[in-house]
Amino acid sequence: MTKYQVVTDKSLLLKTNNTEKYIVGIDPEDETQVMEVWIKDISFLDIQGAAQRMFNVSNKGNVELNLEGYYHYAFGNWITKTNPALTRGEIAKLKGHIGNEISKLLPKPNELMEALEGSFTKPSE
Repeated sequence: MTKYQVVTDKSLLLKTNNTEKYIVGIDPEDETQVMEVWIKDISFLDIQGAAQRMFNVSNKGNVELNLEGYYHYAFGNWITKTNPALTRGEIAKLKGHIGNEISKLLPKPNELMEALEGSFTKPSE
């Protein structure tokens, strides 16, 4: 029989308030041009919030995938700071290449679906 031990350190259960800084290239032709992006530790409820934006359910029960909704939520809620400093509105207007580079730092939509099925994943590196 397996003997269980209830943890006493609550920090093992809770997401941290930490953010991780990443360097993101802004010009594929010039690797010296970069910006800094801080992404927060993502909780279970963060994943649920993103899922609500990623799936559109009609009155008839049809489900449609909404990647724009997912990435709008992820960029708006998980990016905590940038250098140079950008507003949420400016983050939504990033050039395609830059947005793609930042999206590589966030959980992918398929990882979100896995998380909803019980396999919580961390942002890819």
